[in-house]
Amino acid sequence: MKTFFTAACAASVIFVCAPAFAQTTVQVPEGTELSIRFDDSLSSETSHEGDRFSISLAEDVTLADGTTLPAGLRGAGEVTHAKKKGMMGKPGELNVRFDYLKAGNARIRLRGQKGAEGSARYGTTITLTVLFGPLGLIKHGKDVEIKSGQRLTAFVDQDSTVTTPIVAPGTVPSPAPSVAPAAAGAQN
Repeated sequence: MKTFFTAACAASVIFVCAPAFAQTTVQVPEGTELSIRFDDSLSSETSHEGDRFSISLAEDVTLADGTTLPAGLRGAGEVTHAKKKGMMGKPGELNVRFDYLKAGNARIRLRGQKGAEGSARYGTTITLTVLFGPLGLIKHGKDVEIKSGQRLTAFVDQDSTVTTPIVAPGTVPSPAPSVAPAAAGAQN
């Protein structure tokens, strides 16, 4: 009888706990606006086409059904064009593209890019050339820099199916609070 009672209690605890971690799926619709943070610093001086960099979701996003994509979801982007600053005041160039964010095992494809050009210094170059001759042509433009922590808006590129619960890296989903009293009652 005691074995039957123990087995019944264990089954009830499993039955009560199972819904706390039940997984369902939700749709993240195409066009959902996301605030993306660069986790790596990039520069037209050091970056090369094809380099990968880390990004993360900067702010929580609440979907139409009430599900929240938590800040901190991580993903990746790629440098699509990089050109160092040049002589004669030519500025550096840097173009990047956001690829995806990961939510559990799902990848949420992103549509977003940033292109920038450093400031040109043509006027300074011309002045230096007039004053110092060909040595004035050595004047360089400025490189483009994207600092870690800088934010940019991106959009979900296509409808994505994500399994819930969705948790940011480093966090653990907590079970429903009713689990603890049921377990405590089973021990008596």
